[in-house]
Amino acid sequence: MYEYYSPTKILFGDGCLSEAAPRLKDMGATRALLVTGTSSTATSEGFRKLCADLDVAGIRWTHFAEVRADPETSTVDRGAARYLAEGCDSIIGFGGGSPIDCAKGIAASVAEGRSIRDFVGTGLAFTASVPPLVAIPTTAGTGTEVTNAAVFTVVDESGHRSKKGTSSQFYFPCLALVDPLLHASMPPALTAATGMDALTHAIEAYVSRFHTPISDMCCLESIRLIGRSLRTACRPNASGSEPTVEASAASAASGDACAARRDMALAATLAGVALSQAGLGMVHGFAHPVGATTGLAHGLANAILLPFVMEALIPDAGERLSDIGVALTSGALTSSTPTEGALANTSRISPAEAVRAIARLGHDIGIPVNLSAASVPEGAFEAILADALSYRRRKASPRAFTDAELRELLSKMYHGEICTSA
Repeated sequence: MYEYYSPTKILFGDGCLSEAAPRLKDMGATRALLVTGTSSTATSEGFRKLCADLDVAGIRWTHFAEVRADPETSTVDRGAARYLAEGCDSIIGFGGGSPIDCAKGIAASVAEGRSIRDFVGTGLAFTASVPPLVAIPTTAGTGTEVTNAAVFTVVDESGHRSKKGTSSQFYFPCLALVDPLLHASMPPALTAATGMDALTHAIEAYVSRFHTPISDMCCLESIRLIGRSLRTACRPNASGSEPTVEASAASAASGDACAARRDMALAATLAGVALSQAGLGMVHGFAHPVGATTGLAHGLANAILLPFVMEALIPDAGERLSDIGVALTSGALTSSTPTEGALANTSRISPAEAVRAIARLGHDIGIPVNLSAASVPEGAFEAILADALSYRRRKASPRAFTDAELRELLSKMYHGEICTSA
């Protein structure tokens, strides 16, 4: 027996951003809180269009632009206070994973009438339905636009920082607008990191002890799309300038780059659907404390750690790793059914070769070979390990790692290197 619950309505396609205002109006919204990061996203062409569309629809809005990477619970509290002070009745998260996660936290906080800190890492469950919540991702990585999860940074009295994941059925946005044109201005390094973040979600959900047939389908298609398109999506723009939404729209009907962006946008969303059903594993168990302790971007941390954890899982998840290897390397197939080619070639992909394929992809798009190469200090080792040992989703791993095995694994993540050649 298994359960599938994914209530978010998804609108996908070039230009679907234009549906945000009319759809929000249909929900009865009159004043929206727009949640963004502090970076260029808040002044982007896509964001300006969203604001203009809301004005035309007669929906008032207020802009909360204080979100930084892995938002602190105090940021969520300020956003909730702004929501209440401005008399808002709906929320739009616009940007990468952090603004959308913050929007989820604000929605839950105002619904519950208490600080998000009361729920993060405490085991206290959310019980109240949230205001209308719309997610508009501008990166192809986290998939948070369709998940029941959000991650926040908790700063304790001593100043110690830790990243804590929370989950709830109330975190599912009611509407996700996945517009690949909004991803056009992502630079290659960000495209690489976020793309590997999506791959990590799909792979961890596929090998999870809690995987289901439905999550498996989403995972394999996500992995196939990433294998086919991430390298292309990471190529610098030929002109040397960042493409605009208008330029991307003009060329959307042709060109490998535009097709690759669409593939990556869909892959990230599919992986998000899957992780909500099957959970994650020890890649995230290590990546969260690496980010909280050292500031390394989450997607980049996942990208570095992923092949090391998968290599350690070979004795326990070999067959599933073979499936992953086939999907990742079968992108050139023209079959309309993603698993047809995979089923035909499974015997030719060993678990070890699957791990090498993951590592090769990372190598090809500029991912550092280990934590030391990413300048993660040795002095952070014990803090990272201590946090990883208490990871709440550790039980989803197909291997019941002992504490000693996780210590050894972290040491390899610092100094080891996964072979990329047969």
